Amino acid sequence: RLTSFPDGYSREAYNLPEGANVAAYPDRGWCCTENAWASLTKASGLSLNLGLMRHAGSRRALIEECTQGGGRRPPMLPSVFAAELESKSFTNGKDDKPLVSRLYSGAFKEQFAKVTKLDYSCLGWGDEEAAQLAGVIASGAAPQLETLALEGNLVSGAGLDTLAAAVCRKRATPRLKTIRVDASTPRSSRLTLRAACKERGIELRLVSAQL
Repeated sequence: RLTSFPDGYSREAYNLPEGANVAAYPDRGWCCTENAWASLTKASGLSLNLGLMRHAGSRRALIEECTQGGGRRPPMLPSVFAAELESKSFTNGKDDKPLVSRLYSGAFKEQFAKVTKLDYSCLGWGDEEAAQLAGVIASGAAPQLETLALEGNLVSGAGLDTLAAAVCRKRATPRLKTIRVDASTPRSSRLTLRAACKERGIELRLVSAQL
C-alpha cells in the first residue's frame, strides 16, 4: 500500500502533483480492481492482505493474520463489480473506469471457466459473503468446478441455504462432486444444503478447521 501516507505523516509536508489521486487505498479504482483480480479463484492462503500483518512469526501465522477480518472478499460477478466501481476514485475515470470493468470481466470469465477447485477456507466469511459466492456459482461461470471448500468460515443456516439454491442449478455446476463446510456448523443449519447435495449425488464433507 505504497500509495498511502504512513501513519502520522503530514500530507501538508509533501506537495502532491495537481490532480493526484489522494483517495485511501480501498477507494482507488485500480487498487480495488487489482485486489478483486487476486481474490477470484486463488486458494485462501495465496491471496493475503499484508496490511493486517502484525506479529506473524511463521508462514501459518502470517496466513492466519492476513486472511481474517476483511483480508479477502468473495469474488464478484462482473455486473456487481461494475456497480462498485462507480464509488471508486480514478485519476482519469472517464477512460479508466470502462477499461478496468472490461478487464475484470475478461479475467473473471477466463479464470472461472477453467477452475476445478475453489478453496475459500478459513477466511472468516459470513452469510453475506456466502450469498455473494452463491450468486457467482448460480450464474454458471464455473462449469468445470468439482470441489468447493468453505470450512473455517462463519456461515450460518441462512448463508448455507443460499448456497443450496445455487447447488440446485445442476446446469451451472454439472461436475460438482464435493462441498466442504465447517464441522462446527449446527446440523439444523446444514439441512437444506445436505438435501440439495443428496439430490445431485454431491458429497457434503464436514471438516474441522480453526479460524
